[in-house]
Amino acid sequence: MDKIEIIMFLGLSGFIMFLFFYIMKRERVVESKISAMELSLEDLNREVYNLKKEIKKINSDETIKEFEEVIETLIQNVKKIEEKNLRQLKEMENRLFSIQNSVKNKIVDYANINKTDEQRIINLYKNGYSVEEISRELRIPAGEVELVIKFQSF
Repeated sequence: MDKIEIIMFLGLSGFIMFLFFYIMKRERVVESKISAMELSLEDLNREVYNLKKEIKKINSDETIKEFEEVIETLIQNVKKIEEKNLRQLKEMENRLFSIQNSVKNKIVDYANINKTDEQRIINLYKNGYSVEEISRELRIPAGEVELVIKFQSF
């Protein structure tokens, strides 16, 4: 029995040694897998960090795009206002030009009245004739008669 006990003891010791080395080997495999997982987790964390940065950048780009859209809208509105103002300016220039022409024509007409007509207008006005009566009598437009009377300042 001694031999059987020794064999059993050696067999059990061998089995325990086998289990011990098997567990050690298995633990190394598990450790290598865990370290690989840690590296993967670190890579994932870095990737998440980079993605967050990209999202912030995209959000800021979207904000910039929104600002650009608002600015573009404002520019379009300013252009419309500018076009409207240019049309009004041209319209006012045309009116001013027509007023200048009419004033020039009246000045030319007034210049065509000779001194004797002026004296006759002044005499008739002093005698109590109205502007219309003087205009009919002398066959001179009423505006010219009024102009001569105004320049004489009675």
